[in-house]
Amino acid sequence: MMNIGNNIKQLRQQKNLTQDQVAEKLGVSYQAVSKWENNANTPDIALLPEIAELFGVSIDALFSDNIMDYSDIHSFMKDDGVIRVVQMRGTKVLKVSSAFSPDEPPIEIAFPHDCNDRTQYFKVEVYGHIIADSSINGDVVCHQSIQSSTINGDVKSEGNIKVNELNAQKITCNNITDCYKIEAKTVECAGNVTAANLSCDEIIYKHE
Repeated sequence: MMNIGNNIKQLRQQKNLTQDQVAEKLGVSYQAVSKWENNANTPDIALLPEIAELFGVSIDALFSDNIMDYSDIHSFMKDDGVIRVVQMRGTKVLKVSSAFSPDEPPIEIAFPHDCNDRTQYFKVEVYGHIIADSSINGDVVCHQSIQSSTINGDVKSEGNIKVNELNAQKITCNNITDCYKIEAKTVECAGNVTAANLSCDEIIYKHE
């Protein structure tokens, strides 16, 4: 039963929903959702069909050992112009963990140097860790950690961000470490923000 809390959290983050939004849609308190995700409690069995419908998965998937194991690549398809990068073994998307391993390697990406102009600016979503030796010019969603020289664009990472320079309107992450310069309008962070030079209108520490 422990998996359901972890899976609800991951599915909520994939849908870009807050705990408050999930609670409102299900008619429960945000404290209830928080307890589910922290494995302090489990949802009432009568809520399972509503939870599955909200996230677009089967009830069985809520209890899966690996919620990232979609049946095929079509599960990721959305007509929104975002470039999505996944690693698969056969028809299964590899599980994303917080640590590198031979079975779960990081994804190394080279971004075009001029992709931040109006004709080439793009958004990318990576199901794994990102390692980029050069600059990333575009909005980035990463389902684990990011290591890069410079990022020019909004960033949302479920892991840690380790870069030399960040220039964004909004940054959402667990931790920002070893960063020389950050310029952003808003930083939402569950952990620490470490930067030698920080220029930011607002820093929000979120503990969910």
